[in-house]
Amino acid sequence: MHTELDEIDLGILNSLMKDGRKSFRQIAREIKVSTPTVETRFRKMRNDLGLIKNIQPIIDTEKLDNSKVLTSFIFMKVDAAKSVDVANKLSLIPEIKSIYMTTGEYNTIVKLIISQDESSSYSIHQLEDMVRNKIATIKGLNALTYQIVTKIIKDEQLTLSSLKAGALIKASCDYCRNEITKSAKRLQVGQYSRYFCCSSCLTLY
Repeated sequence: MHTELDEIDLGILNSLMKDGRKSFRQIAREIKVSTPTVETRFRKMRNDLGLIKNIQPIIDTEKLDNSKVLTSFIFMKVDAAKSVDVANKLSLIPEIKSIYMTTGEYNTIVKLIISQDESSSYSIHQLEDMVRNKIATIKGLNALTYQIVTKIIKDEQLTLSSLKAGALIKASCDYCRNEITKSAKRLQVGQYSRYFCCSSCLTLY
């Protein structure tokens, strides 16, 4: 199941990406629609579609003390049959900020950021310990290598230039989290809609 973004959706996203602190009223005035329209569209993109995961500050790690923050990329060879299971286990590690499944010999890449507090050992030791004891022990992971980031030149999230009106958004089942490929089962919970891939998931929810 897919849903399309329109010009209003893109206007809201663009406004929030410029300044996530804006009120619905400010956004409505900016894109020339009503405040209730902005609120309804925002809640749909966040709560129903999951397109907006969160609104939070983007930290420029280059401004932080490099002796206190370490960023690295870990390249892994993972059994194809176990790739989703491995990714789910990796996602439970708080220091892992991004997980990518890719083509090629190393088919899974993660971005890991370690912040050192006053009582911690050096970040490089923390990284080595994490790789050895938390990551390398995951079943289905055959080999890995990692590289430490020494300087960040550019680090941006998806921009609105990458999205256009009519872009399709995938919907996931609110119970099993699998992509909904056929007609969805819909349940209204208060002011929010919940979507399910089958009657079983709807009942279990």
